[in-house]
Amino acid sequence: MSVTFRCLFCRLLLIFLALAALPALALETAPIAQPAPSLIWDAAYLDQQGSLLEAGIKARLADKTLKADPGATAGMDDYDVTWYDLVMDIDTLLNEVIGTTTIRAVVTGSSLNEIDLHLAAIHTVTEVRSAGLVTVSSQPSSELLTVTLDRTYLQGEVFEVEVDYHGDPSTGARNAYGWSSAEGDEMIWTLSEPYGARDWWPCKDLNTDKADSIDLHITVPDPLIVASNGLLTGQTVPVAGRTTYHWSTRYPTPTYLVSLAIHPYQIINDIYVPAVGDPMQVVHYSVPAYGSDATAGYAVTIDMITAFAAAFGEYPFVKEKYGHAHFPWGGGMEHQTCTSMLYWYYGEHIIAHELAHQWWGDMITCADFHHIWLNEGFARWCEAYWEEASNGQQAYRNAMNSHKYLGSGTVYVEDTEHDNIFDGNLTYDKASWVVHMLRFVLGEQDFFDGLAAYRAAFEMGSATTEEFQAVLETSSGRDLSAFFQQWIYGELYPTYALGWAVSPSGTQLNLSLRQTQLSVPIFDMPIEVRVVTDLETVTHRLDNSQAHQWYSLPVNGTIQSVELDPDDWVLCTKTYEGVSGVPAVSSTGIVGNTPNPFNPRTTIAFNLAAEGQVNLEIFDLAGRRVRTLMSEVLPQGPGSTVWDGTGNNGRPVAAGIYFARLRADGVESLHKLSLVK
Repeated sequence: MSVTFRCLFCRLLLIFLALAALPALALETAPIAQPAPSLIWDAAYLDQQGSLLEAGIKARLADKTLKADPGATAGMDDYDVTWYDLVMDIDTLLNEVIGTTTIRAVVTGSSLNEIDLHLAAIHTVTEVRSAGLVTVSSQPSSELLTVTLDRTYLQGEVFEVEVDYHGDPSTGARNAYGWSSAEGDEMIWTLSEPYGARDWWPCKDLNTDKADSIDLHITVPDPLIVASNGLLTGQTVPVAGRTTYHWSTRYPTPTYLVSLAIHPYQIINDIYVPAVGDPMQVVHYSVPAYGSDATAGYAVTIDMITAFAAAFGEYPFVKEKYGHAHFPWGGGMEHQTCTSMLYWYYGEHIIAHELAHQWWGDMITCADFHHIWLNEGFARWCEAYWEEASNGQQAYRNAMNSHKYLGSGTVYVEDTEHDNIFDGNLTYDKASWVVHMLRFVLGEQDFFDGLAAYRAAFEMGSATTEEFQAVLETSSGRDLSAFFQQWIYGELYPTYALGWAVSPSGTQLNLSLRQTQLSVPIFDMPIEVRVVTDLETVTHRLDNSQAHQWYSLPVNGTIQSVELDPDDWVLCTKTYEGVSGVPAVSSTGIVGNTPNPFNPRTTIAFNLAAEGQVNLEIFDLAGRRVRTLMSEVLPQGPGSTVWDGTGNNGRPVAAGIYFARLRADGVESLHKLSLVK
């Protein structure tokens, strides 16, 4: 039954009731404050909260979904779907769908005579055919439909199964299909993430099996219009008063990103011109009463596509389209090539978020929902990246700081049978800081090269966190195991305390950096210190991996300020403390290096019993000098420097055993280093 929400008050009430039904999600519900008495939500406020509203809606759906998810079965292991054809006749009077889904697949195991499909038990299966012959199947039970094939198929052979079914998809536990209305007119919609596609069509509902192509033949009563994935390749009139819309996509698509949005839409057309190739249509399907709002609100889409294409490579589905289709849920849903969007809201952050998913979530999809941060964390970060592209670096930093989460929990979703898949604090906000920090740790060139390598390795497929990490390590030549362990699988963040004092000569700044957190291990992270004097401003990058480390930095002029992490690159808290001097040391020598073994960087720590000339060099086993790290006058006290695994020629040296030699104060000290690759 359709319900009409004609007034703004009712729409707001609907969203508040939806949010009230959510589990306790600190950043999902608490920041959504009561609107002003006028009941008009400020656009900038909603723009800030848009993706969190989306997170809340997805979490609510997940709460109804995940506990019953059967996942993969043995009957799904041995075939790969290459094509779906969805034929659906939608009866809006009876709230019923009469459908036929054709599944074409190739056998990947040694042989196959039976398959499992996902289909909710709310549907009745009337007939199943294999190779055109009526075959045996069960009725859907426990979300599964078992089909006996017409014969045994061998590895590499292709088979087709057709499933005739009917039912009311809106009665499914997942709320993945809805009959509703907008401004008094019928509105039919789907939102299948994470496991809801099976509520409205038979499929192999797993992210790891993207069909190479999909056709949808959707018949609806006039004047309804169907928006869906890919290109609209035809419209036919099977009987008077009804129209069949044929949508077709030839890009691999996961089942949860297949969508329908149905309404007597106003169609708004725009054009994106890629750097290479033919122009692409950008199409917005708007509730007619909001047509002018949609035209203005979505106008920024072209600039966003252009900015993201420059950063991440061309829009992934450039041979088809992009656009938006209005639907009644809060926030948006990144359906491939056609994002579903709340019909009366046009905030830039949510537009950027859903568009970014076309790269990070649609083009490359998390292999399963343990790794959902690869979708949502990237999209949340892209909100800030759009701020940078359009308004500059400070706007980027402001956006990232508005996403800062300093609470407990892991970014990796340990339990995918719980609604924390869409935890706004972790999956969205902290995960966006993971991307932000990777940009800092790797540097601009290696970071964006790494994203390009990630795209090249997994484009139109799916990936895990481990696979993403491996690509970045190969691309950058860096060991990121500590980074991923502490930020993806670990909890919380470092708490820093910085102190400083100037040497008696006035030429050295001695820094004391402590990590004071008690409940989690010490973080291994670079961090910056900005030193402002009356003569210059210098930003130093420090490698920090110990509970308490000392650093000696050259200084020119009278110090005016010393600031830790001045550009907010590290998710942390920081305090400042007084330091009257440096710790006394009684002997000169190398203390050690961290890490050891290492690849490609290690921090070499040493003590100096007196101020004087210091020479620190790296030698190989043959006694050849490969790198001079230091030749300068340093003050008494502890010190450190970093070797990045390169020689004096700037090129990486071979893996193996090396020796650091320190000469100072009439003392020579040797220490063994192990470089691994």
